[in-house]
Amino acid sequence: MLLKNFMVNQKNNLKNIKQHFLHLAFEQAKKNLGKTKNNPSVGCVLVKNNTIISSACTSKNGRPHAEFNALKSYKNFKDSVLYVTLEPCSHFGKTPPCTDLIIKKGIKKIYYAFKDVDIRTANKLKKTLKKKTSILKR
Repeated sequence: MLLKNFMVNQKNNLKNIKQHFLHLAFEQAKKNLGKTKNNPSVGCVLVKNNTIISSACTSKNGRPHAEFNALKSYKNFKDSVLYVTLEPCSHFGKTPPCTDLIIKKGIKKIYYAFKDVDIRTANKLKKTLKKKTSILKR
């Protein structure tokens, strides 16, 4: 019984941590709400050892994306966790795919709040990241 309670508490604790960092990503997204033209205002938070190491939102006029802005520094992102409000793009458009940068930087896990409805990206993230052995969580 004690072990079962411990496991339930651990699960709830992880859920609360994910919710906390996703909430902070939404706070980032609010910064440029209504200023990103046709692109949604997205927020992104990068965490390593339960400490925020970078955060950003979509730039004014919609580019660069939040993920790019958060990952553009030369910090060591290897094995960090990315929390983002929208499924990262995996297609070439006016900018390269955010998934390419996520893979290059060695992100261990991704938690995102909403799937992208853009048909160029929708439901392609999991397939793209699984090919590169990255882990995806939703």
